[in-house]
Amino acid sequence: MTLLFDDTKKLERTVGPEAAEVIVRIAERQDAKIDSQKETIKRELLGELATKADIATLRGELREELATVRGEIKRLEVLVKVLIGLTALAVAFFSPVAEKLLALVK
Repeated sequence: MTLLFDDTKKLERTVGPEAAEVIVRIAERQDAKIDSQKETIKRELLGELATKADIATLRGELREELATVRGEIKRLEVLVKVLIGLTALAVAFFSPVAEKLLALVK
């Protein structure tokens, strides 16, 4: 709350020069206090913002993680194919039809 020159003069006429000076000093201290609080809030808010560098770092981390996940998926695909093959062999070797086919081959 900055007091204008005219306001200060009106205040001096109303309450006297000494009281007006005290009121003006109090108003100036309040202004300084409010400005300080604004700066503190501004610094805190700026600290919360993500910068382009932060986003680039996060993007790189996500790419690395995605590559790892893709590698794991490929490994699991191979394991599933092996399990399907082993299951097919087990069914073939333990089925009665397979026994008869093997007997004919001998």
